[in-house]
Amino acid sequence: MDPHEEALQGAIRDLESGVFTSQRAAAKAWAVPRTSIQRRLQGSVPHAIAHQQQQRLTPEQESFIVDWILEEDARSLPPSHARVREMATRILKLGGDHEPLGQRWISSFLTRQPRVASIVGRSIEASRAEAATPDQILAFLELFHRTRIELNIRVEDIWNMDETGIALGVCTNSQVIARAGKRKAYVKTPGDREWVSILETVSAAGRKLRCMVIFKGQSLQTTWFPSRLVPDWLYTTSKNGWTSHKIGSEWLRSIFIPETQPNGNRWRILILDGHGSHVDIEFMLLCRQHRIWTLYLPPHASHVLQPLDLAPFSVLKSGYRAEIRALSALDDAAPVKKERFISSYYHAREIGLSERVIRAGWRATGICPYNPSVVIHSSQVSARPITPPPPTQHQSSTDLLFSTPKRAQDIYQAQQQLLQSESLSRSTRLVLGKVGKAISLSSAYSAQLEAEVQCLKHQLDQLQGTETRKRIRVNPNERFSNAESIKAAIDKAAAQAAQASTKKTEKAAKAAAAQAAAHTLASMCTQFQI
Repeated sequence: MDPHEEALQGAIRDLESGVFTSQRAAAKAWAVPRTSIQRRLQGSVPHAIAHQQQQRLTPEQESFIVDWILEEDARSLPPSHARVREMATRILKLGGDHEPLGQRWISSFLTRQPRVASIVGRSIEASRAEAATPDQILAFLELFHRTRIELNIRVEDIWNMDETGIALGVCTNSQVIARAGKRKAYVKTPGDREWVSILETVSAAGRKLRCMVIFKGQSLQTTWFPSRLVPDWLYTTSKNGWTSHKIGSEWLRSIFIPETQPNGNRWRILILDGHGSHVDIEFMLLCRQHRIWTLYLPPHASHVLQPLDLAPFSVLKSGYRAEIRALSALDDAAPVKKERFISSYYHAREIGLSERVIRAGWRATGICPYNPSVVIHSSQVSARPITPPPPTQHQSSTDLLFSTPKRAQDIYQAQQQLLQSESLSRSTRLVLGKVGKAISLSSAYSAQLEAEVQCLKHQLDQLQGTETRKRIRVNPNERFSNAESIKAAIDKAAAQAAQASTKKTEKAAKAAAAQAAAHTLASMCTQFQI
């Protein structure tokens, strides 16, 4: 309802209830013209109702489309403009109306229906959308809250660990300044898509631990690291660049257990996703032995419940890409080597994993401080599907016209013709109105069924011919390396290079001496012959 109509109805209500004794006083209080109140009291109808019969779809059919939109939105499948137009076209065709809808029909429809609006749709994986339901999320949050109370766990003893990946030289689009008149400008970037994985750990108190960097390869190389500064992290390699059971257990022993050891005999909570390396028997046994209570997030729900995913990783990766972009402008977008990755990630990490950003991530999940409503009402959480009401059984009319009506508009036109020729009783008008609504709803439900059948056929076509796949398990057995061992390896390599250089110099000196001696001997022989 538009503001003018709402104010007009409010003025009429106040007049009828006796709040105001005159139309002029009501019009002044509600800021509406007095003549509008007068005409409405004399029997005029609102503009929207007066012109309903000129609309292609009846109010009942448009209301059905609105309910369908809300139902699809609750399933995380909000329809696009094209799908809404397609549904409306189906309803019209079932009523015998084959004329295409106007170009401005969507905007007019949204103006008439305030319950829905046009917004930007953001992509999300189907598995994530279907899993992130209020019931599953609330169950996890209640489990966390109950566990924390039972074990009397402090804020500083609540931790979250997650693995993220970064492509070394990939930059995102950004605003640039170029020659006026150009529609777009291309910016050179390194384009190196080599993947590096990082294990990060943060607490609800805003603290971060040392990270674990996993390179893809057989073993670490000294040329991968800066010669001046090697951050005090842990480094390792794996065949695919991702974590493994062995790496997960060693992360516990080398980083989490020693760096989060509380005073006394207190418990710690570690929140993680259900990755295979986290549910390994050795991993879980180590946690229990050191009084670490593991809580696993529901499947495909990390985008709403993982503190690291909700703020820190986003800020961190944006900072890393900004570092790479700035360096690209200095060296003509040279390929990003691992050495540059380490230095760039080091600077981005100081900003992305600050105490303020870490606390924001925990707050957005509703875990700490405990506030389930924050995440339950998130736009990324699928609401319970709305079951459409069953079609209402309407009374049927017989012998209203010589021809069978196909649309609600046909009933309306017949009613107008009958009113011109004879007076109709209230019950007759009521029956005609119900018949028109029944036809409108029937067309709408039929259009919905057609759309569902088409969707099911498409899904069936996708399922046919799909071959069964087997998972390929990769289990690399590399160990961790810390900054000290890497520095020692670099120093050793430098010493070996210096030793090789010394030997080369000595060899060159001996060769030069031998050449000089031979030249002296030849000169002496020449002089002797002379």
